[in-house]
Amino acid sequence: MSPVVSRRLVEVVDIRSATRTLPLAPEEVLEQALDRWQVTGGGLRTTVLSPDDPFVLAETCWYVPEHGLRLRRRRPRHTDAADVTTEIGAVRIDVDDARWRCTDLLLGLEIVDGRPARVAHHADFAAAVAGGVLSATDADEAMSTVHRVLGELGEARHDLDAWTGSLGIGSLTRY
Repeated sequence: MSPVVSRRLVEVVDIRSATRTLPLAPEEVLEQALDRWQVTGGGLRTTVLSPDDPFVLAETCWYVPEHGLRLRRRRPRHTDAADVTTEIGAVRIDVDDARWRCTDLLLGLEIVDGRPARVAHHADFAAAVAGGVLSATDADEAMSTVHRVLGELGEARHDLDAWTGSLGIGSLTRY
């Protein structure tokens, strides 16, 4: 089992300053410049380039407040599409004008084309619940969200683009 997560993981996207701030360690944050961002009817899409990462060229995230989801797709430096992973995370998103505050509920799904979805971060989730970092209400919300998404993906015959289209965010494979 993973060590207990000691704090909530909250990222903040500020579209006015075109930055994303991520927690790294207590009292330490990483601020990244957004390469692109767009607010749509379904939520917010951001892209951050990764010039120093030897494996990832860019990361595109979709924040979907109405559904409590953050979808993250990392594009590898090499062009093998089989290596593209989509992570669907249960989150709570608060939007205040130009600031999108995304609180990670530490449970999600990982999807690789041609493979069944798998539950992701379950050990961190269990440790956070056991350690009191996530409340029972947050844990129920995270589990409910992940189960709902699994059902919706099944209804869409595991066609990721069909499912994201139903959320109002369109195709992920364009990015």
